[in-house]
Amino acid sequence: MELGTINQIRAKRDSIREQIKSLNLSDQDSETYGNENEYTFKGIIAGIEELLTDISTLTKYPQKFIKVSTYDERISIQSYLDMIDNDLEIPNNYISHFENLKILIRNYNVKNISERQIEFENEIEEVRKVKIQLQQMLVETKELKDNIESESTSVDKKFEQSNQKLQEIESELESILERKNELIEESGDLETINTELKIIQANATENLIEITESLNESKSNEKLITSFANKVQDREKRLDLLEQKTQENNLKLDDYEKERKSILQEAKELIESSKKALNYKTAEGISASFQSQYDSANNKRIFGSWIVGAVFCVLGTLGLGMWILQAQSDNIGILIGRISLLPLLVTGAVFCAKQYS
Repeated sequence: MELGTINQIRAKRDSIREQIKSLNLSDQDSETYGNENEYTFKGIIAGIEELLTDISTLTKYPQKFIKVSTYDERISIQSYLDMIDNDLEIPNNYISHFENLKILIRNYNVKNISERQIEFENEIEEVRKVKIQLQQMLVETKELKDNIESESTSVDKKFEQSNQKLQEIESELESILERKNELIEESGDLETINTELKIIQANATENLIEITESLNESKSNEKLITSFANKVQDREKRLDLLEQKTQENNLKLDDYEKERKSILQEAKELIESSKKALNYKTAEGISASFQSQYDSANNKRIFGSWIVGAVFCVLGTLGLGMWILQAQSDNIGILIGRISLLPLLVTGAVFCAKQYS
């Protein structure tokens, strides 16, 4: 027969255990709780785990639980578990409920129930499994340590830190082995040790992750260093080639400088020669120009035509004068008009004479 109160107690038990798995118990090592500061955070969690084990024994056998408890007591257990579940990380909010739950569970004398011994043995078996897992993780961690040392020396500092943590794990394992025998006789300390084992397992897992990351980082760094070394070698080869080409260019520059000086000297000599030749050529050009003009003008047709033109203008002037003299003296306008034609013929005769000259 399943009762609602028992099912609700189981649900709260499972919820609290899930929360405990994700707790970091080292965050509140220095804090104490209780009226006399008699509890540490780890101690409270260990006590809660022990109470949850007793409650598991009771809920596993509902008929016996019903016989030894009342409805109000089961409601109280559910209420106390609810308070703890809501504020698990803040012990001050439920410390009184935790102590009341201890008193209530103690009245059932669960530890003397034969079924409680079966639950205890199951817990011992879980402890053994955790121990084997931790030992295997320790072996794997040591192998990773050897691999990291052979891969690269750049992770020495991180490895030293990991080694310290490994030593802590080994010391914790030794303490666990010593306390294993005590667990058989002292069932009250079982939950505390179980909690510590889970913390150690979580720490070992974190250390394994850190070591794995360090190994991957060292391998990545090795590739980077190898790539960098290859690039440096390539740069050295290019520098040697560049130095060789620079030497060749320097030799060519020396040859070019010598050639340039030679050409410059030759150019200076050519400029001097050109200056001298230019003076001669200028005089020769002027003389040739005069000679060309003379040859052009010394043409019988050209200067003959200017003479003919001048003679024609002179004859025209004479004929015009005679025409003017024959005009009637009483017509002054006609006389002035004919006289005004004389300068035109005289100007033409003068122009032809100048062109001939």
